Amino acid sequence: MHFMTPEQFQFVKKQAKKIVNTYTTSNDQKVIQAIQALVQEEINSKLTFQDIEQQLVLQPIFDIKSKDQLEQFLAGIKQYVEPFKQPSEAELKKLFPKDKKLKLPKLETFDWQETSYLSWFDAGTNRKYIVYREDGALKGVRGTFSNSAKNGICTVCNQHAKVGMLLVSKKGTDLGTYTKRGNYICEDSKSCNEALSDLNKFVDFVNNLK
Repeated sequence: MHFMTPEQFQFVKKQAKKIVNTYTTSNDQKVIQAIQALVQEEINSKLTFQDIEQQLVLQPIFDIKSKDQLEQFLAGIKQYVEPFKQPSEAELKKLFPKDKKLKLPKLETFDWQETSYLSWFDAGTNRKYIVYREDGALKGVRGTFSNSAKNGICTVCNQHAKVGMLLVSKKGTDLGTYTKRGNYICEDSKSCNEALSDLNKFVDFVNNLK
């Protein structure tokens, strides 16, 4: 029974890391209990449980004291993640009809349980493609992507990483005019997905490009 989205899984992963860090940096029982209570509060605000069984699935999070235990816990809860529904190559081509020689990524290489949005870069055209689902419907945006010389904050996942500017051109109100909208996002979309624990930031990002 799936009860987490990939974004919620990443969120739980962050909370689990907080617990590990607490155990490795403090022996003070009061500190440990305070962090455990905080994590419980965070989880309850982010996830909706249908029954007590679902809550029990995450219960071991409060006793994670090592990296090994963390890995075991994450492997155990991953089966409860609703994966991003893999699009077909035909669906992807339909999203970008103007790109006659669209270079698609190797879809079999993606971990769909850790994917909130699908993205790839075509070095030949300098374009970055972003594919996501909105109310179940497949949507896509693409733009030119230029790497930044230094690290920065990603607009989508909020982590400090190697970023680049994604610029999307839109037809303006006057004939023959174009407006460009863009923002800094992770160069590595896999690590971006793995850091994305608040999907609202991603929604704001794509809405800003429209």
